[in-house]
Amino acid sequence: MKPYHINKKQILIMGCLGMFPLFSSAQDILSTSGTSRWDYSNSRVEREPGRDALDITFSVFPLAGLGSQEVAYLFPVYVSADGRDSVRLEPVCVAGKRRYKVIKRRKALGNLKPGNPGSGEVRSAKVLESSGLTVKRSVPFERWMADGRLVVREVSYGCAECGTNESEDIAFQAGIPLFGEKDYAYSFIEPEKVMIKCYKDSFDCKVVFPVARHDLQEDFAGNAQELDRLKKFLSENLNIQGTSLKEVHIKGYASPEGSFDYNRSLAQRRTQTLSDYISRQYPALKNAPVYRTEGIGEDWEGLKSMVSGSTLVNRDEILFIIGHNERDTEREEAIRALDDGRSYRLLLEEFYPGLRRTTFGLSFDVRPYTVEELPEIFETKPECLSQHEMYQLAGLYASRGMSPLPVYERAYGQFPDDAVAILNYANALLKYGQDADGALRVLEPVTNDSRAFFPMAVAYNMKGDWRKAEELIKKAGMAQGKQKLSGEPGDGGNNQQIEM
Repeated sequence: MKPYHINKKQILIMGCLGMFPLFSSAQDILSTSGTSRWDYSNSRVEREPGRDALDITFSVFPLAGLGSQEVAYLFPVYVSADGRDSVRLEPVCVAGKRRYKVIKRRKALGNLKPGNPGSGEVRSAKVLESSGLTVKRSVPFERWMADGRLVVREVSYGCAECGTNESEDIAFQAGIPLFGEKDYAYSFIEPEKVMIKCYKDSFDCKVVFPVARHDLQEDFAGNAQELDRLKKFLSENLNIQGTSLKEVHIKGYASPEGSFDYNRSLAQRRTQTLSDYISRQYPALKNAPVYRTEGIGEDWEGLKSMVSGSTLVNRDEILFIIGHNERDTEREEAIRALDDGRSYRLLLEEFYPGLRRTTFGLSFDVRPYTVEELPEIFETKPECLSQHEMYQLAGLYASRGMSPLPVYERAYGQFPDDAVAILNYANALLKYGQDADGALRVLEPVTNDSRAFFPMAVAYNMKGDWRKAEELIKKAGMAQGKQKLSGEPGDGGNNQQIEM
């Protein structure tokens, strides 16, 4: 069993989005402007794992002294990259030494009108120089916040209480890791190699025999055309590249009117007639290690299937009769008794002829194909390819600049219950078809497989459901962490080829 590998890019994404705190600090991203008189370097933005919230910390220290008579207002606002969205933090008011005393006295005397500078909460510039100030706010996280920035507008007033200066500065630029298109990675898992494959095919030959006879008349009732169809089926299968015939099974069926024993005997004779005829045309059939002819007789199962898919008025009654009577004679008598025999006559005319047939079943062993042979076999007989060979062909298509989506789709159709076929087709739908809905439908049977978490995250993100995408990224990261701790391989134990 091959070891299970996860893309390094996927590990980084899963770690950043699911396993560690997500933050951006001013010190790491943006140095304070040389012209600013405030230091914002201890400001930061954090998005903790497990919480769908953004924590904004606005920290300010004076870099240059504030005039003794000056009042400065700082208005911090967290703004989106396009400027359309914003979150306001509590404004900060700082006053110089003399102005701070004046404001305190006027507040005490009650003669500082609302709206005048210093009418709200005021901090002393002297205190701020020693301890600084921090303003915090926690808000529900939105996608636009990932690359937002903290903008600080400053308005300062001199002794005349008129606006003397107004400026704007960027305290810091956030860079919160967020799962997006740049992070999409597609894992195509290499299936196990199969050295010997088995290919089977069958053909229902509806050659018509005269009533109660078993001699073949080629010019009777369209038999020539039906025999040509049989020969075409045999020629195509006996000439498939890389195959060896292992078994021929010829089965004869009859419609269920008349005696059961007689019908089985007649079916056996007719089957033998066709076997003799066709083996003279194709002697290679007799060289198969297993060559069998069998007269099945009355085909009640075939009738049941045909009636089930019909619009017969008495459909349910006929199906009940077939299912609840064990003896063939009892079934036939009960059907004849329905509605004065009208249903029986309809079956006799429209359903029974299709039951009189001879089925030719062929089984082959198929050798592994070379890479050079794969394109032709895929075009002519894809049923003969193993899942691993289709994986190889998909890689060949990709290397030639061709979309391998049809190859992965065929593998999925041929192996619909195989987890690797499901995962590979889903990844191909995402990478080459940008079909998020289709990928999610395909992945429905394997949603508990940890290998499905990442492609599901990509699909949901394509659909705009980034919250669901992040949940799945975290889930994928935790699953990978558990596998590392336990020393166990991932589900399926297969290699992965990563395509970005």
